[in-house]
Amino acid sequence: MRTIRQQLLLWLLGGMLACTLVAGLAMYLKVSEEVSELFDYQLSEIAASLPTHITAAQREPGEHDPEQDVVVQVWQREGAPVYASHPADALPRQPEEGFHTIRRGTTLWRVFGQTRRGQYVQVAQELSARDELVFGVAARSLLPFLALIPLLAILIGVVVGKSLAPLQRVARAVEQRSAAALQPLSTEGIPPEILPMLQALNDLLGRLEHSLEAQRAFVADAAHELRSPLAALKLQLQLAERAGPGPAQATAFARLHERLDRAAHLVEQLLALARQEPALEQRALEQVDLAQLARDVVAENDALAETRGIDLGVEVEAAASVRGERDGLRVMLGNLVANALRYTPRGGKVDVSVGTEAGCPVLGVTDSGPGIPAAERERVFDRFHRGEDAAAPGTGLGLAIVKRVAERHGATVRLADGPGLRGLDVRVTFRP
Repeated sequence: MRTIRQQLLLWLLGGMLACTLVAGLAMYLKVSEEVSELFDYQLSEIAASLPTHITAAQREPGEHDPEQDVVVQVWQREGAPVYASHPADALPRQPEEGFHTIRRGTTLWRVFGQTRRGQYVQVAQELSARDELVFGVAARSLLPFLALIPLLAILIGVVVGKSLAPLQRVARAVEQRSAAALQPLSTEGIPPEILPMLQALNDLLGRLEHSLEAQRAFVADAAHELRSPLAALKLQLQLAERAGPGPAQATAFARLHERLDRAAHLVEQLLALARQEPALEQRALEQVDLAQLARDVVAENDALAETRGIDLGVEVEAAASVRGERDGLRVMLGNLVANALRYTPRGGKVDVSVGTEAGCPVLGVTDSGPGIPAAERERVFDRFHRGEDAAAPGTGLGLAIVKRVAERHGATVRLADGPGLRGLDVRVTFRP
């Protein structure tokens, strides 16, 4: 594939040569037309300047220069020849007066005929004389253009090089950067045509830096949060090893299983959070029926709700659907339902609702648990944050995952008190 420089040089130099050829052809045709008119006028003037009656003897055969001489012939009215300036080049008499172009052998002649006082005068000239003159005039006219072609080629090369210099500067600036240098590139001295590309590149660098920072923070948080469960697991294992057979060992193994379950749940939540990072590549979008999604999630958690004695149900107030990632939306709603079941006491109630508000699809989860104090509702979306009064075990990642999925779908999450100022009401509002 040709480079931009090669394409510019090819088109500019080719265009210049094509324009020169067209200009040369147009000039040649124009000069040919004017020279033909001039020579036709000369032939008519020669015919007009001849004596009224020519009775001189025929001219002796001789050599003549077609560029400087013409063939003059005279006939009587009845057709008898009277005079021929060059008998060797005598042409047949034309039946009509005026200008004619005739061929004799391989030579073209321009002929002018006129009747003057009982005599027919015919003056002729070879067209080759005109062609040589036309070519000479056109060549002398095009000579300055031909001489300028190398200079124009050099000028075009210099201009193209200077015009592409900003692109080369940007390329060198990118090449000289390390993988960790993601600061925006300078736009000083950049032409307006290149500026949009450079701004898009700076936006990409900004998004990449944000993504790397999020990944570094995620790895640091994950390492910190996994350290404590692993240490607790090791300690619990040592206690189980030291305990002899009996109730103490059974209790130790039960706590070990509990801590293993918490560690496994933490790893699952970390993986879910990593998959829902906004900076990651989006998956294929599809039309998702929120009512069906709610029924599926409730069915998945129905056994857990029954075990804990919690009334879990779905209420579809209005049909609603959104274009998004089905798996991501399932993870988001599943975390909301899991949180509600975790904090709702036995005999409580958790309702999943689907409807619309002001034309916007809405997913809601309402529980009869302790709720979240208004002062902490902004912080609960931070990773690994758990409320001071949190009694149920958890990882502090559920609502962080909910927020990430909502951001990926352009939705907003609102926390409020449940009915009667009891429990928690979570509303996820999508764009229409």
